[in-house]
Amino acid sequence: MGGRARGAAPVVLLLALLWAPLAAGAAVVGAVERSQLRDQVVEMFDHAYGSYMKHAYPADELMPLSCRGRVRGMEPSRGDIDDALGKFSLTLIDTLDTLVVLNKLDEFEDAVRKVVLDVRLDNDVVVSVFETNIRVLGGLLGGHIMADMLKAQGVRLQWYTDELLHLALDLGYRLLPAFNTTSGLPYPRVNLRYGVLGPNSRTGTELDTCTACAGTMILEFAALSRLTQETVFEDTARRALDVLWEKRQKGNNLVGTVINIHSGDWVRRDSGVGAGIDSYYEYLMKAYILLGDDTYLERFNAHYVAIMKYISQPPLLLNVHMHNPTVSIRSWMDSLLAFFPGLQVLRGDLKPAIETHEMLYQVTKQHKFLPEAFTSDFAVYWAQHPLRPEFAESTYFLYQATRDPYYLQVGQSIVESLNEYARVACGFAAVQDVRTGRHEDRMDSFFLAEMFKYLYLLFTEKRDLPLDIDDYIFTTEAHLLPLSLSTARPPCPRNMTMFHMGHGEEQIFTRSCPSAQTLFPNNPTFTRNIRDAHKQLLQQGAQRLALFSGLEFPLHDARMEPLEILRGMGLTLLPLGDRSVQLTGFHHKQDASPLGLFSLKFITELVDPPAGEQQGISPLAVQVISPPFLGRMTLTAGPAQFGLDLTKHEHGVKGSLVLSDPFQACGTIANQAEVRGKMVLAQRGDCMFAAKARNLQKAGASGAIFIDDAEGSCSEDKVLFQMVGDGSTSDIVIPLVFLFQKEGQVLLDALTQHRHVDVLLGAKPMFPDNTDQL
Repeated sequence: MGGRARGAAPVVLLLALLWAPLAAGAAVVGAVERSQLRDQVVEMFDHAYGSYMKHAYPADELMPLSCRGRVRGMEPSRGDIDDALGKFSLTLIDTLDTLVVLNKLDEFEDAVRKVVLDVRLDNDVVVSVFETNIRVLGGLLGGHIMADMLKAQGVRLQWYTDELLHLALDLGYRLLPAFNTTSGLPYPRVNLRYGVLGPNSRTGTELDTCTACAGTMILEFAALSRLTQETVFEDTARRALDVLWEKRQKGNNLVGTVINIHSGDWVRRDSGVGAGIDSYYEYLMKAYILLGDDTYLERFNAHYVAIMKYISQPPLLLNVHMHNPTVSIRSWMDSLLAFFPGLQVLRGDLKPAIETHEMLYQVTKQHKFLPEAFTSDFAVYWAQHPLRPEFAESTYFLYQATRDPYYLQVGQSIVESLNEYARVACGFAAVQDVRTGRHEDRMDSFFLAEMFKYLYLLFTEKRDLPLDIDDYIFTTEAHLLPLSLSTARPPCPRNMTMFHMGHGEEQIFTRSCPSAQTLFPNNPTFTRNIRDAHKQLLQQGAQRLALFSGLEFPLHDARMEPLEILRGMGLTLLPLGDRSVQLTGFHHKQDASPLGLFSLKFITELVDPPAGEQQGISPLAVQVISPPFLGRMTLTAGPAQFGLDLTKHEHGVKGSLVLSDPFQACGTIANQAEVRGKMVLAQRGDCMFAAKARNLQKAGASGAIFIDDAEGSCSEDKVLFQMVGDGSTSDIVIPLVFLFQKEGQVLLDALTQHRHVDVLLGAKPMFPDNTDQL
């Protein structure tokens, strides 16, 4: 992205002008090789897009392993992920402006015709406000802007009369009811036909939303307002940003991750730059660039100072508590923060951008892809990789800023990994586990909207593009909005930031673009020196203790299943007096000379262990949402190391309760008709949790709640419990939680008394004082 909005400080010209002196003295990747990489990206795009159009269209997304379209309601629910699907040909709309960037103008005109003729928005379906805004509204706006540009050239689309803009306006009005809250923060979901609070809407009961969900509306809504002269959209999005700014922790300018949409109280107070917050920061900076309003820059700068003071531990970016930011509250990072080096490039803060990007590259090289989450010592924390584009995005921005051919090599490695490990017969498949390479039947629309756009731009000279890329800004979904929108409407005079940075807090790049001499005075190798300091990070990471092909055993519960696994191997754990344990066992029976006893000391807390979060275990919750409870009863639950990861589903997974028969779910489920599509209660014991989960999943359960079989056990007296698998659990995809006996009895009693009981499984937030918690 290049160029800048009128009235804005000259930040974005950095990309076009800053690094010419350095590029001249650097070794340049050969033009032929770069051209070959560009052509390879085009061929990969053709394979992905062609597979969608052949096997999936008009469905929202392609299932690349099944070679068919994903239609919501016809496939097993994936929880929040499916909220992006609205029966509006999502992938086609999300890909529109990518077709133009890749110079596929015939395909673009055909795609516009298909959208105009086939797409309808009056669908009785509940969708994510955030995802629909960035993917569909942004896609329609980007497609309209490209169509309008090509029409003005007098060759193509002479028939086009703003049909995509009319669709965008229709969609904008369908999203507006989500903002009908006392605070102005939007509901997380809306029914495209019935809105939020109508009797047929099937939504409107949510109490909170993520910071990014509320704060990532301004670019698309403001563009819609300025293209249609309907000011309500920009005003509405700005109001939500005003609320988030007002609710920041004023002592340090940090924000939390989840906020109550009615009261404005923070529900989750962890603060970082990854999932749940990421694009809020991005949109403050880009709103300033696109709209020319200093308010957004002032807010971004205030947040950025706080991020660099508390969250940034170069090259790491670790979450902190917004009210006590001097201590990191978790030891892992999620892959969405990979966008942040690119945002730092836009601000002109190159050194930390280079450092964090290099760390991410080293993690990527170790695992072939960037895992969904990884620890501070760079081990896999969540093993999935859904073909996210954020690392490619930052690679592109760093290359544009530095012209360092090193970043072309990074891009080449991305291309090679995608072709070798993600390419399948019908497109590209997400990776379910980067350690094994197992695929997932999923190709999200953002893969076409973003990944190929950034890779193509990385390997293409500006003169070969069908548009001047410096005249546009990228949205968080990489849709192109023209910087000329800054002249379409003056900044609103009441859009003021009640914060003024003192001169002592302002940094050298707060309001002006840095120069090459300031950053790298007469030293074109400085970028390499920064990277080289971080190339050994993975070797320096702490070694993790693993047993038997990587099975990791959290040993904080003397009754937990890892002990059963070890006993099945002929091994026994004996607690010792020095708070360690002894592992005893023998060689396999066929070994003529038994090893005899051997011992390993695990430095692990068997007594008085630290709280769950300190062990890396995030507590979950079961909230009873049906009458007469209506969300006032919340039960503390333990997570599983397998199944659907509820910590990645901001709004949880809902279901109606039913008992498993047999109750311990260790055999064939007898009441499959009752279990199908329900949240099933089952008891611990007699077999592994993984075996229970497989039996229930096979019977059609939408999720499972396992209740402890130890009489009187309670979360108040016990350490947070985490269920582990049996070594191969990638086939288990339903959500799973564990309740101690006292909490489980609450659900059993509720089911006895009321018969119909609905629950919500999710990450455990800090519930309001009027919520009963156990």
